[in-house]
Amino acid sequence: MSADELRQTFPRRSGQAIVHRSWTVDLDTAGALIRWGKSGAARLRQEVAEMAEHFPRWLLTVSAGRDRVLCPHCSGLLVFDNGLRCAQCERPVRSTAVPRGASLAWFGLMPPVGIDGLTRLKKGLVAKPPALHVVGDRADIGHYLLVPLVALYPTEFPAAPPRVAYLPGLFQVPGMPEEQCSHTYHMFSGGFMCLFAPGEWRATMTCRELLQQRAYAHVIKLLSYANGRRQAFAIVS
Repeated sequence: MSADELRQTFPRRSGQAIVHRSWTVDLDTAGALIRWGKSGAARLRQEVAEMAEHFPRWLLTVSAGRDRVLCPHCSGLLVFDNGLRCAQCERPVRSTAVPRGASLAWFGLMPPVGIDGLTRLKKGLVAKPPALHVVGDRADIGHYLLVPLVALYPTEFPAAPPRVAYLPGLFQVPGMPEEQCSHTYHMFSGGFMCLFAPGEWRATMTCRELLQQRAYAHVIKLLSYANGRRQAFAIVS
């Protein structure tokens, strides 16, 4: 596995232009946040390489619950670039700035979900997209929504699955259900998705697979539920 397979890219505005900078994920610094046993280094490398291939705009970062730990200077996202560093201002960040109990996490936007058919939600989403969510319009799919998620690695990983959370703004859209623990729409408290029944998780499953196979389906089902399809989560996917 080459260093190119561990590359991450961050777009940022510089004046009127959008510039991109890239770096190779510092696995040693990232690995210091985890306790995955003897196989931890190899597994972390696999996780980063798979995400770089399938979710190239997602960034490996640090999060305390679903609250991302941000740069103390500019509130930018922290990344593992020759140590822990701000993706925005590029200043190094001391490890002491990371809260006790914070987790290694991924942050990014899920693929687009068409919202023209979501008649109860579309108006509110288009008029005032939640913070960090993206609403756009494309000829092939019409109006669409990009939903940001935080995926945290527990210290028990890979014996336990990553925990995936919505940001709170989505639940403030008119028509969305309350952000609470729910059997009906498969949620834990704090905005975290319930993605597995007891015994379903397999230790060989990666975060990339979880996002593709479980989390994206949850996003679609939650939006369908909010739009009035009360049996959305009865569908097996």
